[in-house]
Amino acid sequence: MAATSANIQATFLEQIRSRVPENISFVDKLAELLNVSRDSAYRRIRGETVLSLDEVKKLCDRFGVSLDSLLSPTSNSSLFYHRALSTTYTLDQWLNGVVSNMEVVNGYSQRELIFAARDMPFFHYVRLPELSAFKFFFWLKTVIKDPAYVNQSFHLDVLPKEILNAGTRLWKLYSTVPSTEIWSDEAVNETIKQIEFYHECRFFANKELAGLLCDRLINLINLIKKESADGLKTGGEAIRLYENEILIADNTVFARMDKMRIVYINYNSLNLLTTHQETFCDRTEKYLNNLTKTSTLISASAEKERNKFFNKMRLRIEACKARLV
Repeated sequence: MAATSANIQATFLEQIRSRVPENISFVDKLAELLNVSRDSAYRRIRGETVLSLDEVKKLCDRFGVSLDSLLSPTSNSSLFYHRALSTTYTLDQWLNGVVSNMEVVNGYSQRELIFAARDMPFFHYVRLPELSAFKFFFWLKTVIKDPAYVNQSFHLDVLPKEILNAGTRLWKLYSTVPSTEIWSDEAVNETIKQIEFYHECRFFANKELAGLLCDRLINLINLIKKESADGLKTGGEAIRLYENEILIADNTVFARMDKMRIVYINYNSLNLLTTHQETFCDRTEKYLNNLTKTSTLISASAEKERNKFFNKMRLRIEACKARLV
């Protein structure tokens, strides 16, 4: 129901409240963020004090609440927070931002991530240091053309340890969140093409690296195959893996934490669009539910289908390695 002028503030603060983990006091969090006393925070919650525009902006930026969704909740317009890698928004900053997001997700008792994955979710790549280094280097050199890397060749020690350590931290956080992942067997194609491109352009510091990366990619899909058979991530929470035979057009992530929902849309490698807008979250949730219904569950059961699925990817990687070494 659309919020009237009398209850917009109450509705707005209720949306903020829904985004604060249950184990954290909402009034204390509000007082901390607005730099006011607890009594002042209570007055704002009761509607006795009107939020200033500066305070509204601060809360919107922190929790991603869309005023558009309050003033016109049935609108086809959605407000997105845009985060894109560039020479001014560095990979370090991007990684720290994703780490912070995952720490927030882990602060909720009820939490789940659902992926529609055109490419294998990058949380998996960062588990193996060689693949992690290659993917990060590719994004720096080829996608955003960072001047520090544009004239460098790839080798395993080319990146600062801090970047690889942040990747390891990301996997640990992701492993503790139950997740549903919907893949097609095209999920490794992008990485295969990237390896082939670097080989053809002679961007590898030595010719053995292309074969090594292919081996590590096979190691990774074997590991994920085992986890999907067990229905559990290594040292972590449940994973449900689905095969969808239709090529998935983009990388969409839907996060559900208690009453809070967020949609992340990945584009141009690592760039992210993020929204909490209710109607957009509704549509995305319905889309993913329908996609799941037209997919085949290959985790825990369906051993035959699971073997066929991973064998297709393994054979594709082995064929790539045979061409390059």
